[in-house]
Amino acid sequence: MLLDRDGTIMADHGYVGSLERVELIEGAAEAIASFNRAGVPVAVVTNQAGVARGYYSMDDVERVHDHLEGLLSDRGAHIDLFVYCPYHPDGVVRQFARHSDDRKPGPGMAKAAAKVLGLDLASSWVVGDRPEDMALAQAIGASAAWVGPGPCPLAGVPAFATLGEAAPYILEHLGAASLR
Repeated sequence: MLLDRDGTIMADHGYVGSLERVELIEGAAEAIASFNRAGVPVAVVTNQAGVARGYYSMDDVERVHDHLEGLLSDRGAHIDLFVYCPYHPDGVVRQFARHSDDRKPGPGMAKAAAKVLGLDLASSWVVGDRPEDMALAQAIGASAAWVGPGPCPLAGVPAFATLGEAAPYILEHLGAASLR
């Protein structure tokens, strides 16, 4: 399971780099706990252009992830792996101002998660709220689920208001034919 972070697990307040801005979306922890109980490895794959743009540091991203993990743990859920991309071609921090295959919709973060967690990407799901999440699913041959407001920009992808609403569908369809 490859989950986007902002807009999928926690509210997207735009460039979340501090603990005060971390807000779980209702039902997200329960959804992740249901994946955990089913034995489905859960990885968060998140673009973090705020690092390249100088809004916050990689240490801040790590602190946010530690805090998020604590909030999830309090609700009986856990993330097996956090993978993030600090790069953006329009960044102002020189070391992060570049193109990267890790940046969604590139497959780099998904491939890294697959290697660490032993995932079969073609049997995996990508869940997110942005077109680049859906494009990542296509790039790696995974199934996709759209969460959040509005219709999914990709025809044939199931859409749900929240991860909590998507989880039962995904669990029912694990191993289903993936997007090609």
